[in-house]
Amino acid sequence: MLLATFMNQFDVTGVNVALAALKEDLDAGAATAQWVLAGYTLPFALLLVTGGRLGDLLGRRRVFVAGAVGFTAGAVLAGAAVSVPMLVAARVLQGVCAAMMGPQVLAVLQTAVPPARRGPAMGLYAGVIGLASVAGPVVCGVLVGADPFGWGWRWAFLVNVPVGLAAVAGGLLYLGESSAPDGRRLDLAGVGLAAVALVLLLFPLTYGRELGWPWWAWSALAASGPALAVLVLHQRRRERGGGLPLIALSLFRGRVFTAGVLATFNLAALMTGFFFVFVTYLQGGHGFGPSHVGRSLLPWALGTTAASFLAISLARRHGRRVLVGGGLLALAGLAALLVTFTAAGDGLSAPLLAPGLAVFGVGVTLIATPVLNVTLSGIPRRDAGSASGVFSTFRQTGAVFGVALTGGVFHGVLGTEASARAADYERAMAATTLVMAAVVLATLACSASR
Repeated sequence: MLLATFMNQFDVTGVNVALAALKEDLDAGAATAQWVLAGYTLPFALLLVTGGRLGDLLGRRRVFVAGAVGFTAGAVLAGAAVSVPMLVAARVLQGVCAAMMGPQVLAVLQTAVPPARRGPAMGLYAGVIGLASVAGPVVCGVLVGADPFGWGWRWAFLVNVPVGLAAVAGGLLYLGESSAPDGRRLDLAGVGLAAVALVLLLFPLTYGRELGWPWWAWSALAASGPALAVLVLHQRRRERGGGLPLIALSLFRGRVFTAGVLATFNLAALMTGFFFVFVTYLQGGHGFGPSHVGRSLLPWALGTTAASFLAISLARRHGRRVLVGGGLLALAGLAALLVTFTAAGDGLSAPLLAPGLAVFGVGVTLIATPVLNVTLSGIPRRDAGSASGVFSTFRQTGAVFGVALTGGVFHGVLGTEASARAADYERAMAATTLVMAAVVLATLACSASR
């Protein structure tokens, strides 16, 4: 299950460092290359709730293995792609299958792991997400830079093949079947309404800035609110009629769950958004190559992994003080990075970035892991898949929002990349760091409201 978690998150971040080589090899423009990213992230975000409920109805082992097989096949097809349309199609397949596979992980942790052992398991889960978020650019940067066998950017996809095969084998050999069979069918109308609402929200957030925020982007964002309202009304009607809703709205009646998914949204926006612009800053502002970017991000990965093993036990002993401490550490890490960005100038290097990145990673993890564990504790077994899908959807939507937010701030300050100077990159990264500090404070407010 953790291998699947690693693959899902790895594919969100790893491809970024391979885009430059990919565009050159396939003669793709910037907008076309963005479809390589969106081809994965959009179907992944749109279908997470559906994937979670499918596990409840059809069996979590069955849906997990099917998703892992499809995801691995998509990685092979992406690595073998000879054109952009073929690559985008493979990425869409990966996104759909990731949405089937991903929610089963949390559902199984909730239903198959005894409560006494669930905290450490959640710690491992959170640690793997943090590790994979940074391992994506680290591993892909090293492989693309080293270029074994002359495969270049294709390594960003092929590296997932052995991991996927191991996940499939593990699912078949060790994962017991579990479901919530009650004779009710999947809410297909809810699936359609959820897809429409999320497309109206996520598509303009993904492409609005690149396209100059045309009128239709603002119109889609405005329409996403009413579309979500229609979805909620449909779910309530289905619950009253005795059917199985796609989203168990009763989950949101609990203050803990609601605050937890909001905190998770903020944390995903924080991590994904920060590293989206951070990689651009290193490559465009300081000329770091893929492998150099990868080495620079190692302190974050190490700090995140170490903190994930300690977060649950610390939270049990010290309660909310761990969340406050994590927030303060995250702010301290951002402050250290801000000083580094503004003071280092042309002498910026991986060792100078290491302290700030490590402290930032530890701080974020000390918030994320306990929030994850508390949010999903006490979820009814019948709604484990729905809760996992909702939780994962909020995380993925937060990631898209974070990229839109930080990208808007960064490029708004930077201006046109072609004419930007090193000082412009420093100002843009400094402004983005301050925005990320505000997101940390908002996350602490959500966590404290539990």
